[in-house]
Amino acid sequence: MKSIRLKYCTENGCTFKFVNRANLQSFDVVEKKGSVLITLCLKTGESVSLLGGAETIDAFNHRWSRFETSEEIFFDLAEFEVIR
Repeated sequence: MKSIRLKYCTENGCTFKFVNRANLQSFDVVEKKGSVLITLCLKTGESVSLLGGAETIDAFNHRWSRFETSEEIFFDLAEFEVIR
């Protein structure tokens, strides 16, 4: 099963959460002030927003397309900051 890896950090350290690709209701990606903003909407009604500036939206979209069509097991979003 394909999954997306998220990184949650607090003052006590960081933990990782894996979201099953099949549990996504929608996946939106936009460019905002030179950064990539991702919003994951889960079928449970939960929404997660992430912000990252390490790559362009074109590079991100290319990486996502490759993940969707490949045998890769997980898509790493650990470099993106979870917005609370």
